[in-house]
Amino acid sequence: MRKVAIPLGVIGVILLVAGGLLAWWITPSYIARLPSTYNKTRTYTGTIRTLVVPAALASGNLSAAVKTGLPAKLTDQVRVLQTSGNTAQVQDTRIITTSGSPVAKTVTNYALNRQTLMATSSHPSNWSVTPASGLTVSWPLGAKKQNYTGWVYLTKTTTPLKFVKQAQQGGINTYEYMATVAPTPIKNTQALAGLPTALPVALLSRISAAGLIPPGDLAALARAFPGAASVPLAYTYQATNTYFVAPSTGLVVNVSNNETETGGIALPNGTIIPVLPVLADTYHATPASLSAAVTDANNGSSTITTWGVAVPIAAASVGFVCVVVAVLLWIRGRSRGRPVEVSPGQRHPSPAGNIS
Repeated sequence: MRKVAIPLGVIGVILLVAGGLLAWWITPSYIARLPSTYNKTRTYTGTIRTLVVPAALASGNLSAAVKTGLPAKLTDQVRVLQTSGNTAQVQDTRIITTSGSPVAKTVTNYALNRQTLMATSSHPSNWSVTPASGLTVSWPLGAKKQNYTGWVYLTKTTTPLKFVKQAQQGGINTYEYMATVAPTPIKNTQALAGLPTALPVALLSRISAAGLIPPGDLAALARAFPGAASVPLAYTYQATNTYFVAPSTGLVVNVSNNETETGGIALPNGTIIPVLPVLADTYHATPASLSAAVTDANNGSSTITTWGVAVPIAAASVGFVCVVVAVLLWIRGRSRGRPVEVSPGQRHPSPAGNIS
């Protein structure tokens, strides 16, 4: 029996160790993290409340410069370009279109921790990434009912991501977070590239007559830029955005976003006098995109549960039984091999054939 007990015990110990490693090391370190092959595109639909046509604005054609009530479509592709250990270079491509025509496009590369999804400065020196802080494209796996810090790619600043409540989205439980961004100067060069940098002074009176600039601000502009042919423009971004996150995977399955980019006149002291929204929109996930996100969240949660919970429990249970059986077999084997003790007063039987 000892010959059976030894290998059985070894197998049991191996299964116990394997279960522990799967639960507390392998799954968190290698399974429950951003895959190196991650490549997902989400589609959102909504309305462009206000859109400024830069060419028309520059020419002074105010009636053609501002469009309202346009259908909006936003596509957001997030893909891993390469990885180095627990760090991933992730590209986030956002495109806004209306009636098939592009309105805005940004492409941003980040270096992220593959487990926390937080931006990191620890990455290979040859990676071309935008320095960032906080969460950029998703929540961490195992998102919690707590506040996080999020990165605002247009302003290159951070904002609180406040936990609000649990909410159902697409038939699954999600955590709802809200981000509120006060008007902040836009610093993303890609977003600024298609916007005018200056406004002819001759247009200021017409803009003021349209009610876009108060008379007091118009007088202040005349004092700030005496004799100037044009005044510099600057842009701000503000938003009230809601994100619905699958907690186990950290995937954003839906959003309810309300964003505004406003053009204004930049005074020498750094103050920006707002003139009009150059892009104001609201959007949320399309039914198809919501369904795909829910499927991804369920599949990811199932994988994590299988390798992080079910398999370790099964391995540990079988391992424990093997160890217990091995111990019992070892004890039983020792009992069988032990010589029988005889008390001094016990009478020994006579040899066969002898007569007492």
